[in-house]
Amino acid sequence: MSTKPEKQELKLCQSEDLSGCTVSAQRVKALAGNPAGISKVDVANPYYKGKVVYQHGKLTITLTYVLTGNIARADAAIKNIKAMYAKANIVVNLAPNSSKFDIRIHGANLSELAQGVGLCDCKSALYIGGWAPHPQHVKWGNALLVNPHSPLRTWKMSDAHEFGHKLGLKHRDDNGLMDYPEPGKPDRRKFTPADRQRIIDLYK
Repeated sequence: MSTKPEKQELKLCQSEDLSGCTVSAQRVKALAGNPAGISKVDVANPYYKGKVVYQHGKLTITLTYVLTGNIARADAAIKNIKAMYAKANIVVNLAPNSSKFDIRIHGANLSELAQGVGLCDCKSALYIGGWAPHPQHVKWGNALLVNPHSPLRTWKMSDAHEFGHKLGLKHRDDNGLMDYPEPGKPDRRKFTPADRQRIIDLYK
């Protein structure tokens, strides 16, 4: 971290109570390039039923949204998701609706990420692109949290990955959308036809 705002953000996070944490800094390091839960079965988001449609060979996702937190980062996530899914021949229609929304795109601070994921160390939050809570999560159920402090070059794939989680996709070790990049190397993950098919299978 080099900028004054980032240092202030870390200091604020470190002042929060993380005593109930479950993920150590060592665990975060071990997960780099090694996604957990790769054998878990995909589970469709129940709130997206009827909003993810595959018809006549075309896959379309239509959701309403609201932006909260760091608005600039949240807005970037909207653009990144649309662009990355378009490359995979998936149309993502996202319409703003602050009173009735399907997804809340939240530009998160480090405290929110650390507490949400259960991190024991605020610095570990710097390496997390975002967090897609379970749809039934009491506070963040319909939210997708994105990290303003992660490297800019990682945002596009990271945002697409986290949106994949909101759709119900679980981690895989296949160099695809739901994999993790190898640490210290260029991100070679691709949004593959198999990833697209997994979404189709969830909502058909």
